[in-house]
Amino acid sequence: MTRAMSTAALLAACSAPAPVVDQSRSGGLPVAELPVERQVAAYEAAVRTAFDVGPDLYLLAHVRRLPRGAGTDGGDSLPAALGEALRRAGTIRGTCDPARDGDQRAPRCDATRSGYVIRATEIFQGGGDTLRMNLLSELYAAANGPGQEPFAFEMAYKLVPREDGRFRVVAEGRVREKR
Repeated sequence: MTRAMSTAALLAACSAPAPVVDQSRSGGLPVAELPVERQVAAYEAAVRTAFDVGPDLYLLAHVRRLPRGAGTDGGDSLPAALGEALRRAGTIRGTCDPARDGDQRAPRCDATRSGYVIRATEIFQGGGDTLRMNLLSELYAAANGPGQEPFAFEMAYKLVPREDGRFRVVAEGRVREKR
């Protein structure tokens, strides 16, 4: 290969567009810089919008966050401080890495009773003081309990701060699985 050809090949390689990274959940927004207590308040607003919260609701947090893009593979680990703060606040009862049997049943968690395992994206900074996050809720079966039919739903939320330090959901939408 001549020097001119190798230079042309190098220039062509350097000018190739960067691969497109799926950011369908984040919309390309930056992660909000929030202390753990504010993250807990955002989770609380999303959970209260998704569920009729009461003493019979049993929620566990997934050990991984939802990835920025489509699907559920990957995702960063849920920070231990956030998981512990969510548990202390009573938002969740613990954490779970759901075990899947592959038999089209709901996954299992090491818990005394069935409930939902919630898995959220990072919290993203929208315009102004608006935050955005997605929350995937999936029914799970208790480790030693009867199996469950699978059921899951994912919601996208826009949140704004309230005067009392909590958040209010101002918009929500169901996220449809891409097929």
